[in-house]
Amino acid sequence: MVKGEQGTLGLNGSDASSGSGAFDAFRIALATSTQLRNELEQALRANVHRVNPTDRANRFGSGGAVEWILASAAFAAGVLSVPGGHNANGFDLRALREDARGLWSVKNQTSPKAMSYRITNELGGSGGGFTEPTVFLSPHLPGIVFADPHVHTELAAQTYDSGDATMLGFAAIRAHAVAHPECVAICEMPVNPGTGSEDPWLAFIESLLNPQQYPTLARMFVASKPVQGNLASELQTLVALRDAGSLTAEQFDAAVQRLTRVG
Repeated sequence: MVKGEQGTLGLNGSDASSGSGAFDAFRIALATSTQLRNELEQALRANVHRVNPTDRANRFGSGGAVEWILASAAFAAGVLSVPGGHNANGFDLRALREDARGLWSVKNQTSPKAMSYRITNELGGSGGGFTEPTVFLSPHLPGIVFADPHVHTELAAQTYDSGDATMLGFAAIRAHAVAHPECVAICEMPVNPGTGSEDPWLAFIESLLNPQQYPTLARMFVASKPVQGNLASELQTLVALRDAGSLTAEQFDAAVQRLTRVG
């Protein structure tokens, strides 16, 4: 792909509609707001740089983050609005994400190589097929590409059954983007550098296994913390952890020895 090609279709798209008023508004917002577009691109890049989606354990967490990022961008663009009946007292963000999911399904790729998209799959079968409006993200596409199988029937007809999933070839989506610039929202997508080391579940698990409720299971997390603060405060912390049952007598003695060791 020629460098700088991404996004040109989104900027130069025709006045035609994609078939989705929501996506049309989203596309226009990204084409006209440099601030929104820059923040969206930076957030997508930060996500893949911090969490490596090639790790199966992280894939759903990383994909979920992309859904949240796009929902935030759609809200900023005015495509999504605060759920009815809510006011300045706030609202449940999960309701807003469900609204975003009602607009389109999200299929994201960050591989250095263009690949076919897995549309649906189920245990032992290919799933329901290409039935929902979908946005496709890839560093090898000219932007965020929208397709509605009920509107873009020529694209939907190119899906195929791989035996355990309904698939759609990358070349077909790329050709759809070229033929329908109104279906392309300008956005430069990141390539996965493969260096992300964060585990999106670690902070959750550590908060779940807190020393107050799970003094035995929390020992691993407590022991991993580096020594901080002055000697007196650290000793007080160790005593509190021992008294709470988070540290055994042996672990307490070993921690005190490490803390008070000179040199």
